[in-house]
Amino acid sequence: MDKKILARKTFSLDNAELETAIEDYKASKNDVKKLENLIRVFKEAQVIVPVAFPKKADINVVLKMLRGEPLKKNEEFRMIPVTVSDPDGNKYAPVFTSRDAILETKDFPYMIRVPAEQVVRNVLNEKAGLTGVMLDPQTKGFIFRRHAFTTDFSKQAASSRNVQVKKVSKAEFAVLARNSVEKGQIPKMLFEKKSEFVRELDERGAELLLELYAKPYGDKLPSPYTIDDFSVMALDINEETTAVCIELPQKGLFVQAALSAYVILNPQTEEVYYYMIEKGAKGESNVLCNITPDGRHQELMSAPPVGSELTAVLDLIREEKEEAV
Repeated sequence: MDKKILARKTFSLDNAELETAIEDYKASKNDVKKLENLIRVFKEAQVIVPVAFPKKADINVVLKMLRGEPLKKNEEFRMIPVTVSDPDGNKYAPVFTSRDAILETKDFPYMIRVPAEQVVRNVLNEKAGLTGVMLDPQTKGFIFRRHAFTTDFSKQAASSRNVQVKKVSKAEFAVLARNSVEKGQIPKMLFEKKSEFVRELDERGAELLLELYAKPYGDKLPSPYTIDDFSVMALDINEETTAVCIELPQKGLFVQAALSAYVILNPQTEEVYYYMIEKGAKGESNVLCNITPDGRHQELMSAPPVGSELTAVLDLIREEKEEAV
């Protein structure tokens, strides 16, 4: 989704009360009354959520919805919720409290403004298979567990330790932060800046990557990465092909973490491509993937043998061009 869309008036939210309720609960060390108030405020809030639309949806109706215009009865259709996962594979409904909390939109095809109560109803639908709600996953990473929305707080002791809401763990945040760079920030910069970004990669290399990977951690959390975790090698294959091979951090790996990335540029046409070797599930092969200019993540094939990754990427690009003729 184009982040410029978020500048529209419909995405302007005032959730100051919700922000205060979150901070009050965190400072209270699980006070039940503070939790009850937090959930009440959340349910009454307006939030931004990522969604996908059915392929058969009328594009004019989709655009109408994105503009925040009300739909007629005969125009309504079922939207497909987009989810995020933690390192254990638990799925959550991602919810943003403001447009400023949305750092990257590449992973999200569309975003709409909805009442938070609508999100809660979806989470409570057992068929959705959701563990809960993840609030501002690219910044705060605050979680509402599913059962928080069904708890009778009148039966909870004032000092209850039955925590219904929790902050994302360091391991969970590391996954979200790394994915936001590998599948968000890097391809976004490549597709927007093209040869300029390739030149910057060639000139600054590991220093630039370290800055990008450290950005999600801000000033309050220490980044786990050092400049030695990155390696960048630029190659001029021929007049039509410049390739940048990037070795990425091998620490704290998880399924679908990028082990390496391959940036390809045609200097004559400014065509660019972005490929990754991603870590496979336990007992399975690693996977060669790409990110398309419109932000789609695609698994293409099992990873080729070590040392032949770039050749495989160039072969895929050549085959794609031949099929387009």
